[in-house]
Amino acid sequence: MRLLLINPNTSAHITARLAASARAVLELGDELTAVTASEGPEVVRSAEMLAQADASSFTLAESHATNCDAIVLGISLDGAAHRLRELHQKLPIVGMTEAGLFTACLCAERIGMLTLGADLLPLYRQRVEEIGLSSRVVAYRAPEVANAFSADASLIDPEVLDQLSDACLQMQHEGAQAIVLAGAVLCGYAAALIARCGLPVLDGVACAVGHVRIALACKLSTN
Repeated sequence: MRLLLINPNTSAHITARLAASARAVLELGDELTAVTASEGPEVVRSAEMLAQADASSFTLAESHATNCDAIVLGISLDGAAHRLRELHQKLPIVGMTEAGLFTACLCAERIGMLTLGADLLPLYRQRVEEIGLSSRVVAYRAPEVANAFSADASLIDPEVLDQLSDACLQMQHEGAQAIVLAGAVLCGYAAALIARCGLPVLDGVACAVGHVRIALACKLSTN
């Protein structure tokens, strides 16, 4: 499997985080190409920035899609996923948050969504509604955790982990049976949060790789 991982923001260290999550679930012989936008926002903090990131997604896919079997879109609002599917109809294209949510549905009836920054919560609620899972997502948390944007792609920051753990426990008390990490900078925290909270915590990029693999297998089986 030749997988293209797109980060439509300009933060290379976030691309490294995304890529680390993807590589953790690749199989022998799989190839990963992770690409970063050359212009636009460092991180998405508004609907306007999301539109800029979408434009970068189109550019990056156009430049690299011919050499891949599938695309994972590494932006937590899934951005241009729907339009990219229209433009590249022969390729499976999976967004990280939709993959996390659909995977969570396999292990829980009631889901919590953990992201960063309350200003974006309306956009996340809108994305969940677009996917059709509003009735399944029963809790949201979006703490302000500046340290989560560390430039060290391998770092599990203890302070960040504490705040994320608190948010997971709050959602668990509200009925969430599984948590989806809706944030590229949250890649890498799933295992530590599982250990802290004792419930499933889903890394969207890892889930997306699994969904891509299934999509490719289904495509091959029908040829």
